Amino acid sequence: MIPALLLNCLYWYRYNSKLSISDFSKEIRALVIGFIYYFGIFSIILIVNRYNFYQISIYYPFLIIPYNLSTIAAGGFMFYHNLGWMFIGTFWSSIIGMLIYQLKIHKLPKLNNRRIGALIILVLVSLLPFYQHFATDLRFTQDYGMSSELSLRQYRPFMKNKQLAQLGSPAKLRITQHYPRLNGATALYPVYSAAAQAVYSGMNTKQAKKIIRVDTTPKAFNSLIHKKSDISFMAQPSPVQMKAAKKSHVHLKMTKLGTEAFVFFVNKKNPVNSLTISQIQSIYQRKTIFWSNVGGNFSPIQAFQRAEGSGSQTAMEQQVMKGKKLVKPLRYQSTDGMGFLIDEVAGYNNHSNAIGYSFRFYATQMKQNKKIKVIKVNGVAPTAANIRNGKYPLVGSFYAITRDHPSQNSQRLIDWLTTNQGQKLIDRTGYVGIK
Repeated sequence: MIPALLLNCLYWYRYNSKLSISDFSKEIRALVIGFIYYFGIFSIILIVNRYNFYQISIYYPFLIIPYNLSTIAAGGFMFYHNLGWMFIGTFWSSIIGMLIYQLKIHKLPKLNNRRIGALIILVLVSLLPFYQHFATDLRFTQDYGMSSELSLRQYRPFMKNKQLAQLGSPAKLRITQHYPRLNGATALYPVYSAAAQAVYSGMNTKQAKKIIRVDTTPKAFNSLIHKKSDISFMAQPSPVQMKAAKKSHVHLKMTKLGTEAFVFFVNKKNPVNSLTISQIQSIYQRKTIFWSNVGGNFSPIQAFQRAEGSGSQTAMEQQVMKGKKLVKPLRYQSTDGMGFLIDEVAGYNNHSNAIGYSFRFYATQMKQNKKIKVIKVNGVAPTAANIRNGKYPLVGSFYAITRDHPSQNSQRLIDWLTTNQGQKLIDRTGYVGIK
């Protein structure tokens, strides 16, 4: 911005010099009008949208298209944090350019009481970006452009990672060639990564990176359909995914490997510790809109959702809503990654009024955020014991999914995961096996 403002200052000096302007009061009035328009509209939209820069990206460019192409460019790159400073800098660099010329011709403007008052007001208004910057930092807990997703490097196989579960003894199955290509949900990556490390022999990290992938549920499912992977580890596919497989003439074979709890979490400062399934349904149908209706404070409920086709969104639709239609979330209430959803619930707008969902292992082990707490459902906590004994009401299965006729090694790996040794590895990962 600094070079641009210096050029702007030089421009106004040359403009006044070329036209030999001796009274620049009309110029200043024109600049004030432009300043009020740009900065005023910017401030109003910012305040109305509670300092949500995403919302500014929708509305603001349309209001300045006829006037300033540079702000459109700034909008395209999401540089909204700097727009306030740009307006202030443009205004004052213009004034400085004029004053330099007036100083050169020894005709500085005389300041009467009215002009001094107007100058003080302009200086005070110019300090508003300080407040906006402070308010933005106060309300937002994450920087745009910085990913909130979990780094999965700690779960990569054949890297001597301590995070991966270990059997403690050699696996009874060894695969030394024609390794099955694995892919799956982010939350299940530690399971099939640990299985590959236990069973695959003679593999290095470079090979593992290509053969053992984690592309999230929708992409992993598509890779299975299009024969880019051999086994996909995920929860039960959604009806849309099943239709896609049928359309591609792909018959699926699903093998149940274990169970996992579907959990809900809120900010740890939220006094609500338990919700019933009917209360959750009401929240996500936007029938219950205040936490005070379910035992909390009087504040609106921010109900975040995952993207359609993700494993957790499918579980939400099938296990929780059970045929009841989810209300379409507001634009900022829908997130692509589970990590983003957890961080939004932890402190969206620096408030404790959000709720979200995920799978127990991901929310409590993989993506640990100390600002959230997992709540009970129907008064039951999602512990491993309550998952195994069936007391926790939201328990789903996860599967190893292949095409109808899997390769020999793919079937051998799946069969091994259902044995006592494979189930032991699943339990040690943090999930609950079927045995």
